[in-house]
Amino acid sequence: MRYPPFLKACLNGSRTREDHPRVPLTREELGADARVVVAAGARALHVHPRRADGHETLGGADIGAAVVAIRAACPGVPVGLTTGAWIEPDVHKRLALIASWEAKPDFASVNFHEEGAVDVARLLLERRIGVEAGLATVADVTTLAASGLGERCLRVLVEVEEDDAHEAVAAAAAIEGELERLAIDVPQLHHGVGRPTWAVIEAAITRGRDIRVGLEDTLVLADGQPAHDNAELVASAAALVSLHA
Repeated sequence: MRYPPFLKACLNGSRTREDHPRVPLTREELGADARVVVAAGARALHVHPRRADGHETLGGADIGAAVVAIRAACPGVPVGLTTGAWIEPDVHKRLALIASWEAKPDFASVNFHEEGAVDVARLLLERRIGVEAGLATVADVTTLAASGLGERCLRVLVEVEEDDAHEAVAAAAAIEGELERLAIDVPQLHHGVGRPTWAVIEAAITRGRDIRVGLEDTLVLADGQPAHDNAELVASAAALVSLHA
């Protein structure tokens, strides 16, 4: 295990302005938000680039514009993207879009419950883009192990979606246990969804695991109060890390 934990900021996900008025969508907004979350303690960034109409995209031009803008704002800070199947459900088209990326991110997340996940991960590795294997259940760990790609991943994302904090922490522990049982020994980053995010993060910190936070994952602080922006979420998570140091 590595300590202190590595803190990543997830800036937008599939969120819209209706979810939160300060969700960054354009490349300019992503660059500006990246700068302030890094100042607040983030050491890496995860973003979902948008088309001009605000919809998520895997298209090369929009991907490149977002990556370039973020790197200009935060030189040297690793930038990661999504490969979510909901953006392009057709596996062949999704692979073609990823193959078209010219301004490549440092890493990309692959949800191992999605159709085509193994092919997407292999393509990323071929293109020398780090793979974050997204694991929401113990079954996803089995899929990752069967692929033979576990040890080639940059890290695994233990990303539990349970609505109850105790259940979310237990689900993360179960995934962690299965990774250990199957001897997939790569860095782990834990995160949740909604208010349970904070319980998952705190449990992960005590075990020296990496964490992430941002408006993609939660709109509230640990006390349930609405978060002003990504920077406030990141600063709160960084304070938790310091508290457990």
